[in-house]
Amino acid sequence: MDLNELRDRFLVDDDIRQDRLAKLVEKALAHCVVHKNGAVELRHGRLAGKDQVKLVLSARLIASSLEESLPGDVTVDQLSEYTGLPKNQAAARAKECLDERFAERSARGSYRARSLKVEEFLDSLVRAKAPERAS
Repeated sequence: MDLNELRDRFLVDDDIRQDRLAKLVEKALAHCVVHKNGAVELRHGRLAGKDQVKLVLSARLIASSLEESLPGDVTVDQLSEYTGLPKNQAAARAKECLDERFAERSARGSYRARSLKVEEFLDSLVRAKAPERAS
């Protein structure tokens, strides 16, 4: 393998690749929708606060890949609004997402999911729901 091929495999773009996008949308649809104005609506409130924040961050990143006019980053105020968590709790859960390297700070008070972590998170939600279906 020549150096250019190795470089292309090693240096990855942080955007969601088009070949993964449809699969991510299908996984996210089971848990949320994004309005055309960017507001994220969670379909059920049984998720822990940190998972709600991760879902909002994931949904906005996916939506921004589908529609350029939608920003991929989310403010603490928006996280609070979309999850129903008090602002201080939304900020604390977002900080936990940073610490876990699920998200990155895009600006002061704004967060953005890391694309390489989104699919793993959405898969974990599916696995968590699997025992519910069995009962």
